[in-house]
Formats: sequence, structure tokens, C-alpha cells
Amino acid sequence: MKALLTFPLGGRRFTQLFVAALIAGLAIAYANGFGIGFYFDDSYGIQENPAVRSLANIPRFFSDPFTLTTVRENVDIRPVLVTTFAVNYAISGNNPWSYHAFNLIVHLLTALMVFVLVRDHIWWPASRRGPDGGARLPAAAAALFFALAPINNQALNYMWARSALLCTAFYVAAFLAIMNRRVFAAVLLHVLALLTKAIALTLPAVFVAYDFLYRDRKRHPTLRAWLRDWKELIPPVAPLAAINVVYLFFRSRMLPDWANDALHEPWVTPWIWFISQWSALLHYVRIFFLPYGLSVDTDFPYTMHVAELRAWGSLIVILAWVGLALRYSKRYPHVAFATCWFFITLATESTFTPLSEVVNDHRPYLASALGLSVLAAWLVDSAARLTARMTGGNRRVVFAAIVAVLCVGAAALGHRRTWQWSDELRLWESTVAASPNNGRAWMNAGLASMNRGNLKEAKRRFEKARELMPTYPYLHMNLSTLAIAEKRPKDAVESARQAVRFAPKLARTHFYLGVALDEQENYAESVQEFRRAIELDPNDYKARQLLEKATSLLAAQDAAKAEAAMMSEGLRLLDVDHDSARAIAVFRSLLERNPEHYGATFQLARALDTAGKQAEARPVWEKMLTLAQQAKDTQTETKVRERLAKKAT
Repeated sequence: MKALLTFPLGGRRFTQLFVAALIAGLAIAYANGFGIGFYFDDSYGIQENPAVRSLANIPRFFSDPFTLTTVRENVDIRPVLVTTFAVNYAISGNNPWSYHAFNLIVHLLTALMVFVLVRDHIWWPASRRGPDGGARLPAAAAALFFALAPINNQALNYMWARSALLCTAFYVAAFLAIMNRRVFAAVLLHVLALLTKAIALTLPAVFVAYDFLYRDRKRHPTLRAWLRDWKELIPPVAPLAAINVVYLFFRSRMLPDWANDALHEPWVTPWIWFISQWSALLHYVRIFFLPYGLSVDTDFPYTMHVAELRAWGSLIVILAWVGLALRYSKRYPHVAFATCWFFITLATESTFTPLSEVVNDHRPYLASALGLSVLAAWLVDSAARLTARMTGGNRRVVFAAIVAVLCVGAAALGHRRTWQWSDELRLWESTVAASPNNGRAWMNAGLASMNRGNLKEAKRRFEKARELMPTYPYLHMNLSTLAIAEKRPKDAVESARQAVRFAPKLARTHFYLGVALDEQENYAESVQEFRRAIELDPNDYKARQLLEKATSLLAAQDAAKAEAAMMSEGLRLLDVDHDSARAIAVFRSLLERNPEHYGATFQLARALDTAGKQAEARPVWEKMLTLAQQAKDTQTETKVRERLAKKAT
């Protein structure tokens, strides 16, 4: 026991112990999550996406960005991500267990790479690095903090967040390859990362930051001296930068011009997004270290002006943090690098490119890998050093004890968060509790209630959502669906029209209006709405299916109206105008359209009798007898038999 507490374990034995602890922690946090279903974009990108249902479609993923999801507005270049979904679908269909198993394996491998990178390349001083060095303990802590951080729970449990999870795995692997001077492997992994999510663009900048912060201070004492030897950066950086250029060109050619604008509200400018992200970045830091208020849909406000406290206050904190990290980078290069990693890796999403939400729990997944996790390990190491100095205890034992307590707590919180994710209604109820003014959370809680048949509760939650965001088109689509479930087709149409009014260029609004009009049997207008939905989103296969059905029903409806008009005309000629000859012509014309028309057969027989053509009428009456028997219309059958019993005159 004494030997274990003083950590004389060799590199191999220590690594084995660390891996065992890592697996145990992940088992506690995520073993109860294999049944978690599909939420949000999962429905459009996995459950309802026909592209992922065949592995034969994999080549299309690299040439058609619209295979990513059935929501046209969410188009993007992520072929590697979609390929993994196709593989999962081939294994388990829409049963989620294989998706979660894949995520957990990827997360485990990424945590192991974090351990190796911190142990062999990141920690300071360099003399402590290596499998048998003192850096192995803080490296294990950093990897455990990353693996068990409750903020990273969403990246594993929410399937659509796999983009962040998988991209991070390739990104960290590429960085590890660069550290080991394996340029070809780094380039290949960088390509895979980019084809998973665009955030991988920052990899060359991260390596440049590493090279500067860990430079030979004797050879390059200043920035100017380091810049003079810029050619040394060409072998590792130039191929990555070239890949970035090719990717950006490829992306610009593949995506439509409107793709970026579709990601956010039209009033959100790059500047509004930029100043909003200052407080968002600090929110990620807070929620990593103090994981309360985790939410699948955080109601985080936009910052509209630099004069707001949340803007300039956050900016001062960020500048002070970065300034201090760089000021003491010679003494603590690992702290400066972790700081740079955090801000650089978030730059793609947190500077001037607006997205749909100001913050998202899975967004800092990459930033936490060698950023916040390393900072956490350094803070614990500093606290352990100070505690040992004050108490005379063993610094490593104190460090291990603090890490153990933090990891057990994080694993327990992760387990609870996974438990919340495992039930759709429970997840959204927890989101409403964390963000009571979040209209989307109320709406999704209502949707979960509606899916369970609790229409009364669904309506209450939808109405609360309408108070908070009266112009949100998706809410009105859900209100339309609720009205259909409650057999209120008129209200369903009105709600769907509201959705179209608020988002006329969104294909889904026209789709929902088409569905509501179908319920009213207004097939003429529903056909128009389905056609408009397809016009906006040619890949909407559901709209195509319903368009075909509505078109068929419209044709039948038109035919029924035409037949009804002919019947009315024939009866008028026969009973009002007493023009049996013309009435016979009308009824025969109707029977040519529909030979089994019940009423036309009966009235034609009557008209022939009236015209004195009993011989011609008899076979028509015989046909009518058969139709009456098939319809079990005993009253008509009796009348027809009486007529057939009479002899023709």
C-alpha cells in the first residue's frame, strides 16, 4: 500500500492502472446510456435520412452535401461523419446501442491520446516527461478530467454531436502525429478531421503556437528570433495549410451560397456573434469547472453592444487571462499552450461565423481536450504542491487524492446526466428547469408529452413556448400537429399557415401546411404546398410521397365532383325537364367513366323505362340487381326484383 501511495510504478504498470481507472470512470458515467434515443437533428440526419440506410451511398456522401440530413437548410460537408452513421445503421438500424458504443470507443481513444500528449509533449518541465517521468501523473489527471467532464456528456449522448467527438479524435491524433514527426499520417488525419467538421481548420495554428511556446529559449529568446527561422515550420505546417486551402475551395464549390446564412437568424451579424462569444467562452470555462446548469438547449442571450457589461467585462477577463499566460509562458509553457489551445480550437465557431445558438454544451469538446483539462491538471498540481508544503505531506498523494475525489464526483454527475438523457421527457423537463425562459425547451417538452399521448400537457407547454417565442416557426408546426391529434383540422391549418408566414422559405413549414390541408381534404391546396416544399428542398422524399398521395386523392376528388355534377344534370333532365333521351345520354356517359357507378346504373335503367325502351332497360336492371346484392341494399334489391318480374311491353 505504501508503495502504491508513493507511485513508484513503472511506466507500463502506471499506464495499465490509469487505463483501468479510465474505463471504470467511463463505465460509471455512460454504461446506462446505450438505450438513449435520437433527439433534435438526430431525427433528420439519422432516423429519417434515407442516405444512411445503405453503405452503397458512401461515395455520394463525398459529392452530395445534401445527404447529410433531410433538412435542406442544415447542408454541410461532413462525409466521414455520415459514413459512420451509415455503418451504425448497417449494424443496428435505428436501435441506438451501436451508435453509443462507437461514441464511447472514440471518446476512450481520444482520452488515451490526451494522456500520451500531455505525458510526452505538453507537461513542463520537459525533464518530467516520458512513460517513467513525473508527468505521467498530471497526464493521467488531464485525460481523466477530459473523459469524465460533465460538459462533455452531450458529445457522447447526443448523436448529432458526434461531429465534435469524431473530429476531435482525428484532430488530436493528427497533432500527436505532428509531435512524432509523422507528417503523412498527420495530413491524412487532418483530412479526415476536416471531412468530419470544419473546426479542424485551426490545427496548423495550434502547432505554430506549440512551436513558439516550447521553443529553445537560448536559440530563440525573442519572437523576432523565432520568426527568423520560419522556414523550419514549413515541413510540418505547409502540408496542413495546403490541405486547408484545398478544403476551403472544395467547400465553397460544394455548398450553396445561402448555406452559411441558413445557420442563424438574419439579424445576427458577425459582429453581434463575435461580441456575444466573449461571455460564451467564459461560460464554457465555468461550466467545465463548475458543471451546474448543463442544458441540451441553453437559453444564452446575445450581446448587442460592446457597452454591455457582459461584453467588455468578459473581454477584460479574457485579455487578462491570455496576457498572464503569455507573460509567464517561459515558466509555464503548458499553461500558455492550454490557453492557446482553448481559444484557437474554438475560433472557428466562436469568432465571426454565426451559428444557430450562442452556446452549446458539446461545442467546447475539442477545446477541453488539451485546453481546459490541462489547465485543470495544472491547478490541481499547484494546489497539491501548496498543500504538501503547508502540511508536510506527500505532494503526489495529495494530488492523487484530489484527482480521485474530482473524478468520482464527475463520474457520478455524468451518470445522472446520462440518466436524464435516457428519457426524452425527463431530458426536456430538466432543460426547462435549467432555462425556464427558453421557449425551445418548453416546445420540446411539449413535443415529448405529445409523443406520449398526453395532449393536454403538450398543449400547456406549447402555449408557454408561444408566450416566449411567438414567431418561432417550428413551434407553430408542432401546434399544427397537436391540432391534428385533437381532431381540430381547421386549427391545424391556421397554425401551419402561421409557420409559413414566419418562415416562407423554410421547406418544412410548407410540408406541415400540406399535411394539415390533407386533414381538411383540401387536396388542391395541399398539392401546391407539397410542391413548394419540394421546390425549396428537392431531397424531401416525404414531401414527394405525400405529394403523390395528395395528387391521387385530388384526382379522385375531382372525379367524384365531376360524377356528382353529371348525376345532378341527369336527374334534372329526367325528373324536371322530362327529357329522358338526354338523361340517358348523360347517365351512359357517366357509366363510361365509372362502369360500376351505383346511382348512374339505377337512373339509366329508370330513364330507359321512361323512354319506353324496356328491352334495353332489362340488362341494366339485371346489373343493378347484382350491384344491390353486393352492397347488401335490400330495399333497392326488392324494387329491382319487382321491376324484373314485369314482362316487357
